[in-house]
Amino acid sequence: MPSTGGPYGVCYQDPYITVVRDPVEFPGGGIGGHVRVLPAARDGGAAVLPVCDGRVVLIRHFRHSTRQWHWEIPRGFSAPGEPPDETARRELREEIGVAARDLTRLGRMHADTGITGGAVELFWARVDPPGRVAADEGIEGLALLDPRELDDLQDRGDLTDSFTLAAILHARRRGLPPFV
Repeated sequence: MPSTGGPYGVCYQDPYITVVRDPVEFPGGGIGGHVRVLPAARDGGAAVLPVCDGRVVLIRHFRHSTRQWHWEIPRGFSAPGEPPDETARRELREEIGVAARDLTRLGRMHADTGITGGAVELFWARVDPPGRVAADEGIEGLALLDPRELDDLQDRGDLTDSFTLAAILHARRRGLPPFV
């Protein structure tokens, strides 16, 4: 480890993430530190775009990092050894109380390549009407929205979650409901 610019190494660790500060040599020869957030599970996590009766189910979730409420799709970290499709199914059950009738992999995404080292698998799911939301996870409610309503939400600046935007983009490009 370089003798300047430290400390380096693991800064924080819990069951979900590890925060590391790495020494980096810049093109000009200087040494500095870069922080990375790494998922504890190799597969990172999953986010799933639930569709019920031709409408997308979004949850209203409070996020501590932004200190704001966000419209987003269910998502979460994978447990160690848990495949991403099982994470997606679990998150649907935990966050909106439904099982996936159909589950289709949409692709992989990196939410923030400037700080996060893990990738998340995106899925599309056909679901029955949601039964409840997980208030204990900071979720206050949900909405079922058609494509025009999703566009309006984004146009107003009220849809900013990167996982949700990426999943919608993938589903639209594939022509999956409700974007048929």
